[in-house]
Amino acid sequence: MKTKKTTYYLIRDRLVGKREKGSDYLFRDGEWVPDERGVIMKRLIGFDPWEPEDSPYRFGSLGIMDEIEKISFEEAMKIIGG
Repeated sequence: MKTKKTTYYLIRDRLVGKREKGSDYLFRDGEWVPDERGVIMKRLIGFDPWEPEDSPYRFGSLGIMDEIEKISFEEAMKIIGG
């Protein structure tokens, strides 16, 4: 059975996250913890919580999307010291 690969992200130039087997995780305090607040997903879809609920600019905000970038496994390990 083929498994999906892990994708690593750098969020706001300081927080490392990953998407693995359909779930998102953040590296905090030396361990991978579930991304229960949707930090990764919100940035990938450009969700802007400061826009009014009926605003057409609430989703797809390029400024929010610019806060996350894909990085390699090696880059992630270098940042987290792994």
